[in-house]
Formats: sequence, C-alpha cells, structure tokens
Amino acid sequence: MKRLKTIILVVILMVFVSFTIGIAVEANLLKNQQKENSISDQKQIENVAQSTLFDAKISFYVLTGEGCACTPIPGVSIIAIGGEGNDSGVTDNEGKCILTLVINGEYEVYIDVEGYQKNYFEFNVIDDQTFTFHLFEKKDTSSSTLPLLYRLVGNIIEK
Repeated sequence: MKRLKTIILVVILMVFVSFTIGIAVEANLLKNQQKENSISDQKQIENVAQSTLFDAKISFYVLTGEGCACTPIPGVSIIAIGGEGNDSGVTDNEGKCILTLVINGEYEVYIDVEGYQKNYFEFNVIDDQTFTFHLFEKKDTSSSTLPLLYRLVGNIIEK
C-alpha cells in the first residue's frame, strides 16, 4: 500500500512538473513572438517613414480646350521612367493621375491618349508637384495631304 501511494505521488509530481514546464515554454514562445512582431512592426514603420521621406506624389491633370472651357480627359496614359524606378497610371474622370516618384530622381514622362497629340518631357523631382497639360486634338492629316498629293500628281502628268 505504501508503495502504491509513492507511485501515485510520483505520477502526480511528474504531471505537475510537465504541466509547469509546458506553461513556461508556452509563455517563453509567446514572449519571443511578441518581440518578433514588435521588431517587424518597427521595421515597417521605418520603411514607411523612409519611403515618405524619399518619395513624392506627382499630380498630373490632363485637359482639353482653352481658357475657362477646359474639360478633363479621362483614360490618358501617363508613364514616368527613370533610373530610380518607374511608375505609371491612367487619368480618372477628373483628368487626374498621381504617380509616386523618388525625390531628386530624373524622369522622362510620356503622356498619350488616342485622338490627341502625344506629350513628352523630362523633369527632376523636387517634392510633391502638380503638372497641368492641355492636349490638342490631332488634326486629320489624310484630308489635308490628299488634295496636295492630287495636285502634285496632276502637275507631274501635265508636264
């Protein structure tokens, strides 16, 4: 009987020790996970802070018309290419497109939409900037060159 009590006491002690060790290990794992999450959060905050320090929001407005009768052009493709990275976008219904570019970066910007003249320019990003472009519709060159070509052929035949 004494031996049975000793065995039961040892089993209870082993269960209690195992339970205590399990709780300690779980608490340690939780603590390490919180540290890792804290470090990860801190790195994300540093990356966001760093990106906001070195990136600028460049706003492009693309319109057609002159004076007060300007209307926005939606669907205009705007592409910025530079050694620091590229970005592109399309104007919304208000003719606005925002690109995120690197401050002090040199970029080539291409503005293109069907039915309007293309635009190209180079610029150096200083800070958040706004550009407004007034695009002109392409003139139908086929109607103006056809009579010219007809007259040229007519002159050659007469000679």
